[in-house]
Amino acid sequence: MFARCLLVFALSLPALSAQAVEQAEISALAQYAQSLAPGNADTSATQLSAQRPLRRGSKGADVALVRQRLNELGFSLAKSTEFDTELDATVREYQLGLQMKEDGIIDKQTRFNLNLTDARRRELLQWQLPQMQSLREQAPARYVVINIPAYTLVAYENGQAVIRSRIVIGKNDRPTPLLRTQIAAIKYNPNWSVPPVVIKNDLTKDGTLNLAKVQKHRLRMLDTEGNEVDPAAVAAAGETDLGRYRYVQDPGAKNALGRLKFELTASNGIYLHDTPSKGLFGKENRAASSGCVRVQEWQALASWALGVNEQQISRRIASKKTYTEALAEPVRVYFVYWPAQIEGEGIRWYDDIYRAYLSPRGVNSALTTHTSGPPSTVSE
Repeated sequence: MFARCLLVFALSLPALSAQAVEQAEISALAQYAQSLAPGNADTSATQLSAQRPLRRGSKGADVALVRQRLNELGFSLAKSTEFDTELDATVREYQLGLQMKEDGIIDKQTRFNLNLTDARRRELLQWQLPQMQSLREQAPARYVVINIPAYTLVAYENGQAVIRSRIVIGKNDRPTPLLRTQIAAIKYNPNWSVPPVVIKNDLTKDGTLNLAKVQKHRLRMLDTEGNEVDPAAVAAAGETDLGRYRYVQDPGAKNALGRLKFELTASNGIYLHDTPSKGLFGKENRAASSGCVRVQEWQALASWALGVNEQQISRRIASKKTYTEALAEPVRVYFVYWPAQIEGEGIRWYDDIYRAYLSPRGVNSALTTHTSGPPSTVSE
């Protein structure tokens, strides 16, 4: 029943040569898009508009709509406004079929997927595929793709995906921007200079210094001449011009950047880094940073970027010295905002976390020019 409706679609992928991985991915998505019903073939599909998370024990009209939508997708559920054990089991089955976290909760990701129709999938792929083709045509031999809504990073070399990593990206009010940049250097045992957005939103309370936050994160405050000042004295004085200070967190196990930072060029203060908050990588929705990207497989990425083994990276960190090592050849990095992604033998669809699908805001400006190459768009 469920296999008939959707939902992880098995893909017939050709044997992938070292030079054709990206094109095979594009071709597979284009083939799938071609198979979808165009136009308004499924406008009668039930849409879930309520935003509250639903789980076992929830009650209400929005629960009844979930049951209705699952029935449209081929399940068999009785009409009810209660989220009971039967509905919990059905939602888990649905999530498992989509390679999602099987928790029985109707959260943003699950709701987004329940709301998808074939026409919507086709429309989204028509928007995404030209961007993929543009990237494939301009990318060098070694590059990294960060897909923001999918919370993933993939490093490619000679057409092969050599590293795959979960990432944490910016919150809705501090979104990670779409960039074409380069990893230029690696910084070991980095200190952290708190960015203005964090000073404004996290280190102030009622316009004055939030001393508890400064102390919790063991931040040092420096004046414009680099002299250290006492945060308690600043808080007691009720100072409001807090932007004139620098806030620095020294290297260590609890440093916000972890043990390693990837320096990017022309990125307006955005960079990739390790993190002490490892638990976030186990979550389905990982929009939790102030814009920078936390990388789960940071050690593998650093060793690949530098062309050394991971043991060498570990030894450099173990020295406890803070220093920067330039890459012999910078590695190109593309930040993209794509709803669909091939994972295993199926397609995963990701929630529109920044509400930028089908909008110019969701297109990396470096990928707006689609040149020659095999067709990747869908004909009507």
